[in-house]
Amino acid sequence: MEIGQLFTMPEFKNKQTKNNLLLSIHIHVNGFSFFTHEATSKKASKIYHTTFPQGIAINKLHDALHTELKTNGIIGQSFKEVRCSVENNLATLVPKSLFEEKALQEYVRHDIDIRENDFVTYDIVPSADWVTVYVPFVNVNNMLIDSFGSFSYYHSVSIWLSAISKHKETDGELSWSMYKSGDRIHIALLRDTKLQFYNCFDAPSAKDIAYYVLLTAKENDISPNEVPLYLVGDVFAGDSTYKALYSFVRSLNILHPETSLIFPAPRINTHQDFCLLNLF
Repeated sequence: MEIGQLFTMPEFKNKQTKNNLLLSIHIHVNGFSFFTHEATSKKASKIYHTTFPQGIAINKLHDALHTELKTNGIIGQSFKEVRCSVENNLATLVPKSLFEEKALQEYVRHDIDIRENDFVTYDIVPSADWVTVYVPFVNVNNMLIDSFGSFSYYHSVSIWLSAISKHKETDGELSWSMYKSGDRIHIALLRDTKLQFYNCFDAPSAKDIAYYVLLTAKENDISPNEVPLYLVGDVFAGDSTYKALYSFVRSLNILHPETSLIFPAPRINTHQDFCLLNLF
């Protein structure tokens, strides 16, 4: 399903000749993934993944991404559109009714240790009652401008929450979801598509993840045995995270993106690329 442009954000004029090819990139400090697909036929290339077991310094992230894009023949191509999803813990959600663009620094300063000159931006989802305010990877943005002349970027939390709020499997009064990226988890609660709760936790072990999920359930009066939990990202049926959660949450659901993209080979664990596959 092509969902089109979801968020308002900075725009840059494309300096290259456009064709019908679209590029999707998802990036975080532990690695990144990307693929291309043809806008009309929906035919996609194989998704390319790379990881950094020890992580990578943020100031080196743009070099690592550029090297991989160049090695895989992406640098030098022209694209109709380039979209990038960034995942970090430098984000907060603000009720849309209270949002003011001039207060961006104040929104994140309460939860994040930032410097006065750090660049802060935001995603607005027209159908949602919240705004994602965050610190992007500026060095990556600059590299993408230099390489492609035009691109759009979003925080992965915006992509994730927007997608689950519209997903047919989460169509109900209450939607509870966890997004895992490396040793970090994001947990959100939506009631009638309106945001009730969001938080991000560093959780390196399965026990840590179970603890934060149960703490969220307790603080929001959720019955873990009655309300299904929808899982996306780096969690798989039968792994240590899944087993730890199943001890307390009886209805665990791996949520796959709703997409009409056609890949060269069938993809099984599409939930791992939930944000990447929901970029377009």
